[in-house]
Amino acid sequence: MNRKLSPAGSRARSLWQREATAAPYHGLLMFLSQILLVLLVPLFDHGDRSAPLQFTLAALAVALVNLVMLGYRRLPLAIGLIGAPAVLWAQWNPEITIETRMPVVMALVAAYAASVYLSMHYAFTEEMRPSQRILCGAASFVMLGFMFTAAHGAVAASGLGVYRLSAELEGSRSLRWVDFVWLSFSTLTTAGFGDMTPIGSWPCAVAALEGLCGILYPATLIARIAAIPAIGESGKCW
Repeated sequence: MNRKLSPAGSRARSLWQREATAAPYHGLLMFLSQILLVLLVPLFDHGDRSAPLQFTLAALAVALVNLVMLGYRRLPLAIGLIGAPAVLWAQWNPEITIETRMPVVMALVAAYAASVYLSMHYAFTEEMRPSQRILCGAASFVMLGFMFTAAHGAVAASGLGVYRLSAELEGSRSLRWVDFVWLSFSTLTTAGFGDMTPIGSWPCAVAALEGLCGILYPATLIARIAAIPAIGESGKCW
């Protein structure tokens, strides 16, 4: 017996429904946009503990554009409409506190969570070219690094745990937002340089979860790509 969706359920379902086909070379464009964000990190680094609002807005814009390139229209519009008041609130309150930045961070996390999930979803499907599938998966891997960067920063800002620099660095300078970026990507790639140490149950839990994602996701993606037959290549690399 078929059940009718409630209006709320229908609206929620429509947000996750593609309204258009994915843009050409969307995997390549998504991957390059994430690499661009990584390159922008040192340009926005002014030694502050909180991430600059300009970099947060750039990351939010990139995440929304990625959703559009995947063929979605309503979802990025809904996130953008929710994030716009948060951006205005942060601009009208120049004092950097967890209260003024948390709405923007939550909008960023929502946009990145949707981008990561949907890019992972299409990286595991057979309807994409293998080359774009690989790049889409690589882009989602970099997105995971930025998502966990926001998670580490939120844990530290909310006082749920402590992050300490190594003994060589702790006496020379204070903790900066780029340290969370470095911790996130060094943990995600399982490099573990030890420049920064999470202390407490929440920081360790986030770091452990990120380490698991760093090991399991590439292995799962590679196995899935190897199992899917090469469809639609037509002798072309891209």
